[in-house]
Amino acid sequence: MARVLITSSRNAGFLLPLLQIATALTARGDSVWVLNGREFAPQIAASGATLLVLPYDGTDLVRPLRRDGGVRELGQALRAIFLDPVAIDHEAVMEHVRALQIDIVVTEPLFLGASMLGLLPRESRPAVLSIGLFPLPQSSPDTAPYGAGLAPLDGPLNRVRNGLLTAASDAVLRHTLRDFRDEVQRILGVRPTGRLFDLAFITDAYAHMSVPQFEYPRRRLHPRIRFVGPLPPPPVGELPDWWDYSDPRPIVHVTQGTYTNDDPTELIVPTIRALADSPVLVVATTGGPDPSVVADAFGGPLPENVRVTRFLPYHHLLAAAKVVVTNGGFATVHHALRWGVPMVVSGTSEDKLEVTARVAWAGVGVNLGTQRPGPEAIREAVLRVLGDDSMRRAGVRLGALIARTDAMRDILAMVDDLMRTAPQPHTDAVG
Repeated sequence: MARVLITSSRNAGFLLPLLQIATALTARGDSVWVLNGREFAPQIAASGATLLVLPYDGTDLVRPLRRDGGVRELGQALRAIFLDPVAIDHEAVMEHVRALQIDIVVTEPLFLGASMLGLLPRESRPAVLSIGLFPLPQSSPDTAPYGAGLAPLDGPLNRVRNGLLTAASDAVLRHTLRDFRDEVQRILGVRPTGRLFDLAFITDAYAHMSVPQFEYPRRRLHPRIRFVGPLPPPPVGELPDWWDYSDPRPIVHVTQGTYTNDDPTELIVPTIRALADSPVLVVATTGGPDPSVVADAFGGPLPENVRVTRFLPYHHLLAAAKVVVTNGGFATVHHALRWGVPMVVSGTSEDKLEVTARVAWAGVGVNLGTQRPGPEAIREAVLRVLGDDSMRRAGVRLGALIARTDAMRDILAMVDDLMRTAPQPHTDAVG
């Protein structure tokens, strides 16, 4: 059986999918440790894994990502949250790798203290598997630079535009990339190559949790990428007393996910205001905060057609929903796609510019293009989605493709394949 170390930055959006993998690994008899913060101790214990506490647990090294969007802001966020602690993270990873005789590290790509192990010769380290929990960041002449939030153009101008934007993006990010290369060379004695966002592929393999049809086409896909599809939603929440299958009103589900959910006035409250007088049932999930924060932010009693709770089992909710209104979290979008539900998306923070752009490009929803849409814009978009059968059909097509995938099966198979593979020298940054 394998001895597995799982690493992740300290936020639920990254960690919780990895804990689903931890649960599957421990269920088959593997020994699993998770390097993270104490705030996730109950969830880690429930997965059957053992918590290893990050050295800076409880400090201010963990800060929210900036919400302005764009390449520059994304680069600054990467520096603050993922690059600044890389030396501390790597030292902790190596300490546990040696002490626990770890066979394989499973990580999200931005926990660079672990993924940078892929720069070392394979015979001197455990295998490293990255789990792609955000839109594919591989640079390509066929796509705009990551963080621009721009879908490909039709025709030859696409590559011209992308080349110009990539040059501008490289200029903006050059100091961040240089500093990271310097730091890695200081720590490992190996200098990474390639663009900043291509550093996601320095590991031995990359399991991308989507389907190719939701990704922009590239003439050359990195050889370490494997599309495995999304994980199913975790079994959280219970059906509340107010759930009523006989209610004929179409359900509009609104959520701000599990990360940028501290301020319901960004999306949940304006959605409630937008649909207060509509013949729909608005079902809001807070993703963790007490539902009372929504009523408080609304400033009075909620309309009759609104229900709010922390979580709901998505196999009930999304099977019944007609529209999902979301700030563009990668997991939420894929949960909606699994059930073929079209969307209204709005987020511009973190990776959401890229997620929401793909929703519009794939024809499965309306992208409002702002972090704080107004009620009128939301109402118009919801009515448009409800009245446009082409979005529903596009969602159903993607849902059928997702139904053919089995992410957990393929990820466990990748773990086993990497364990069986004889160690080989492996020092290149990108293919």
